[in-house]
Amino acid sequence: MTCSPHASSTKIGSRHPTTSLDHSLPRASKHPPSTLDAPHRHSTLPISPFRLLVHSSSPRASHRKTPRPSVENPSSIMASTTKYQPAPQHDGDDDFTHAPPAYAPAAAAASSSSNGGETQGLFGGPRSSEDNLPDDFKVSSTPRERVARPPPAPEEATAGECFGGSVAEATIDIRNQFIRKVYTILTVQLMATAAVSALTFFSVSYKTWIQSHPGVVWLSLIGSMVFMGLTYWKRKSYPTNLLFLSLFTLAEAYTVSVIVSFYKTSIVLNAVVLTAGLFVFLTLFACQTRYDFTSWMPYLFGALWGLVLFGFMAMFFPYSSTAELVYGGVAALLFSAYILVDTQLVLRKHHVEEEIAAAISLYLDIINLFLAILRILNSQSNN
Repeated sequence: MTCSPHASSTKIGSRHPTTSLDHSLPRASKHPPSTLDAPHRHSTLPISPFRLLVHSSSPRASHRKTPRPSVENPSSIMASTTKYQPAPQHDGDDDFTHAPPAYAPAAAAASSSSNGGETQGLFGGPRSSEDNLPDDFKVSSTPRERVARPPPAPEEATAGECFGGSVAEATIDIRNQFIRKVYTILTVQLMATAAVSALTFFSVSYKTWIQSHPGVVWLSLIGSMVFMGLTYWKRKSYPTNLLFLSLFTLAEAYTVSVIVSFYKTSIVLNAVVLTAGLFVFLTLFACQTRYDFTSWMPYLFGALWGLVLFGFMAMFFPYSSTAELVYGGVAALLFSAYILVDTQLVLRKHHVEEEIAAAISLYLDIINLFLAILRILNSQSNN
């Protein structure tokens, strides 16, 4: 069989296959070569497979078969010089057959939610501008959520319409509404007190009855304190607060009517005019000034308790016009200061839902100022 110059051939069926390693070798001679010139001649002995394996694994052969890395591929150079292999690169789009869930079309999100996958429907739908809002500010638009959600309670329904801060933090409309409520309640209380007190000057039988039953006066005093406490307790509960406020006003009006029944009509009218003028002046001054009179509250509270103790001790001593004048003057100054403080509390510090408590504070200031002026005028007339 003739060997091809470009390929090696193996005899099929022979016991010792013959492989031609070089196409330039001459054909074997019929005479066997001698042992002396064996290194100078080409051997024609059959080459065993073991010899081929040794020949292919020699350093020279491996050097010829290993391709040199090209400069154009830096990763192959790194792989050939180090023992680490480069990380696989996934630049193709064949591995990603589906788009990310956030960019799926709306139809796919609707179908996933209809099949019962709420989680897939949530993450599969397109993102909107409401995704950056907290859950408390999101409004449900699906019919199922609107039906499943229970109706809000009356307190929750009106929570957005109410303001839960002080008067200084409220808007101008809420502040004006609060002040209007306070002075409306105060006006009604003063008118009721004036009406009950006027009965002592127009009804002799009423004047005689209240002076002959002093126990009712003590009952009205205790009742006014009890109803005042109940009014403060239920000051935010409508209409219970108005009921307790009415009972407190009636009890206080009866007490004032008993006191004024022992004074002359001219003295009472002068005290009413002076009290009204002082109240208007002090109210306007408290509204216009920048000075904070609310810092006087601890000192005024201490002075009030001192005045109460002085009046309690004066009951055990003989009557003195000088002591009456001093007591009336100190009381007038004290409750004039309280009008300044309570007016600024109404304008700045009170809660917007405590109009009844604010009205009661101003009402007590006016009544006590009126009684103090009544004492001063009575001591001046030597009555």
